Amino acid sequence: MNRDLIISTVFRIISYLAFFVVIAIFATTILDGMRYFSLDFFFKPPLDGMSSGGIFPAILGSLYILGLTLLIAIPIGLMTGIYLSEYGRNSKLAEVILTAITSLAGVPSVVYGLFGLALFSIALGFRTSIISGSLTLAIMTLPVISSSVQEALSSIPRDIRESAYALGANKTEVIFRVLIPYAKLRILTAILIGGGRAIGETAPVLLTGAIFYATSMPSSVFDPTMTMPTHIYYITMAYGEGAQWMAKGTISVLMIFVLLLYSIAFYLRKRMGKLK
Repeated sequence: MNRDLIISTVFRIISYLAFFVVIAIFATTILDGMRYFSLDFFFKPPLDGMSSGGIFPAILGSLYILGLTLLIAIPIGLMTGIYLSEYGRNSKLAEVILTAITSLAGVPSVVYGLFGLALFSIALGFRTSIISGSLTLAIMTLPVISSSVQEALSSIPRDIRESAYALGANKTEVIFRVLIPYAKLRILTAILIGGGRAIGETAPVLLTGAIFYATSMPSSVFDPTMTMPTHIYYITMAYGEGAQWMAKGTISVLMIFVLLLYSIAFYLRKRMGKLK
């Protein structure tokens, strides 16, 4: 048998096994928690020491933090990626920024949490709040968005730029009317992947923005909130067997959220491949 065929077959089998293991983990976890789904579970706060009620404050709290995180991270990440690709090529400042982005991508999430606690919660006086958690997650999400924007813009054929300049467009018009629309699917995919990571983080939010129990929603971004990942952590660490059903249900909801975001990102990437 051909040696290349044997090697390709082995790698294909390994890939299929890895794929089925991931699918099995997702399916088992989601189905195990879905049996606890009900209207009360989605629209009531936790009651009776986490033994009844639902996770409504945790769901909305996660969405609040995710929304504010992306609201902060998207424009900064977009501008950083544009600078690295279009304005700062071969400059010392761009090299420093690129090195910083690469380094930030490898920092453990708990380190981001400690940084956010020291800077936003204590030094800036935001305390435990949505804004502290969102700013921390925004910093953590920036490397994903900015590096993806840079790669997306740098990979655009030079002919497209030259054609736009030949028609009389200036640099700003070329970037925002030609290059950004051309690379929008890759940029949106990066945003969704960053959002999927942010909504599932525990340590940064645990240290900066989350409380373990709430029966009402925060009135401003300077109030703390419940989130799904920290809710799961508190239940599994501090509550008895009677509350574990809520942890399983919350895990299922969180994984559905993440799976939905990544599915949309996968669809956009697939569509982007067809357009090429």
